[in-house]
Amino acid sequence: MANPIKIIGVPFSQNVRKPLAVAHHLGLDVENPPMSPRDPEFQPLHAAGRIPLLDDDGFRICESNAIMIYLCSKTKNDLYPEETKARGLVNQYLFWDVAHWTPAYQPIQFERLVKPMLGLGDTDETVVEATLVKFAREAAYLEGALKGRDWLVGDAPTLADFAAAAGLTHAGAMRLPLEDYPNIRAWNERAQGLEGFKKTAPQM
Repeated sequence: MANPIKIIGVPFSQNVRKPLAVAHHLGLDVENPPMSPRDPEFQPLHAAGRIPLLDDDGFRICESNAIMIYLCSKTKNDLYPEETKARGLVNQYLFWDVAHWTPAYQPIQFERLVKPMLGLGDTDETVVEATLVKFAREAAYLEGALKGRDWLVGDAPTLADFAAAAGLTHAGAMRLPLEDYPNIRAWNERAQGLEGFKKTAPQM
């Protein structure tokens, strides 16, 4: 009997939540050792000290979107479609998520959520305001992409939705202005209602 796949990292992190949600959606046998990069036992596992880290019987890869793709190779599914154009669109959103979407909210998350939790000082509203400009641009792009659509690619959820929606895990605590984006709000409600997301909702 194969050992469970381990997705290592604190589940509070939206980047850890991404592959965990996908694993649950696919019905894979998965464990989540909730290690932090600050934990001494984690440091030998990953030279760069980043989470999440996947360990599949000694095979290790990092980067949340790469882990999601790897998980999809483990069982037949529609999250990472085989049809060339559909897969191309999914890949487009996965790269957009890393290059543009995450930088458009992560500094806000650090300032408004992480710093107060860890006692790292006051929120730097200058950083927040500068990042909100980026967020408005990327949210407008996502809002337009969702016009008349339930999901980003095709008629069912794909890795594109898991990647982008995971970024809104802490949208309330970050006080992101989602009221300006009705398509995003409706889509995010659908995404957060998926079984994988429901099983990985972080406990504050």
